[in-house]
Amino acid sequence: MTDACTYQSFMLDHVAGNLGKGMHVAATIHTLMSREGKEARQVWQSVKRALHTDTKSVKQDPTQDFLEEALTILDTDYDDVKWRRGLSGIKYSKVSEAGGKLMRLSPGDRVFEHGHSALEAMVVLEGCLKDGRGHYEAGELVLATPSVRHRPEAARNGACTCFVAQSDIPFWRLT
Repeated sequence: MTDACTYQSFMLDHVAGNLGKGMHVAATIHTLMSREGKEARQVWQSVKRALHTDTKSVKQDPTQDFLEEALTILDTDYDDVKWRRGLSGIKYSKVSEAGGKLMRLSPGDRVFEHGHSALEAMVVLEGCLKDGRGHYEAGELVLATPSVRHRPEAARNGACTCFVAQSDIPFWRLT
């Protein structure tokens, strides 16, 4: 499971407009699909409004810039996507210019254990995912920091489709 500090830092950076496009799209999908994401976004938007007295210098809601892209991904018929097999044997598909990709795990598929050099965000779009740290349902956001190793796989004998993005800029942490 993603630790609370990393999650809140990620959502704060999303509301502040400090993430790369793919990461913003992942956060937006998460806020559209889950109550937790919607609530975190609302909390950080309230904090942002409370801290800024000069509202003219603050972009009102940078998260809206990614709404159309997120809705397009959510409206995709994943069975009609042109999938390509990656080196790990898992199916991937580039998603327009979102800076992220779709990943499809068929029942029994798993990615080899690995880590990342930058923050990775995965949002489960359909099915269930497990990665050695927890089980994640549709709408849940899975964050893997550079210090984390994980092994994503489809869970519960069903296929799993995720949107995956990786940070191109460092994100700041509360710790």
